[in-house]
Amino acid sequence: MGGEVTDFLTALRSYLLGQQAVTDLCDRRIYVLAMPQAELEAGPHKVVVLLASGGEMKSRRTITEAKVDVVCYGETDFEAAAMERPVAEALKTLSRETYEGVLLHNATVASGPFQARDPETFWPAMRRQVILRADERGV
Repeated sequence: MGGEVTDFLTALRSYLLGQQAVTDLCDRRIYVLAMPQAELEAGPHKVVVLLASGGEMKSRRTITEAKVDVVCYGETDFEAAAMERPVAEALKTLSRETYEGVLLHNATVASGPFQARDPETFWPAMRRQVILRADERGV
């Protein structure tokens, strides 16, 4: 998954895959930018999708600050909310760890969570936006 946007998103995915409270609920179903067709065909279930949502900027120190939408799906609205809680906790505790060659400094909650049906699939979802700080210089 090359490219500047996917580098920090791929690193964030790797971080979340290492969080047992998250993977206990969704297994390894954490995706960058889009959900695979096979997941869509399976119908609503617990999945996490990481989306670049703009606001990316580079400081003079080459630290990326980017807005990331974290979308947690579930079989029902209640299950989507249950999926969102451990993901939110993992994001709050992220502190200077390297994944996929990217140093993830931290993630700050910018908004959410808020309940939203996916406009294309109409799956139950909880959405949260975070500001992710990362250094992609090849740590």
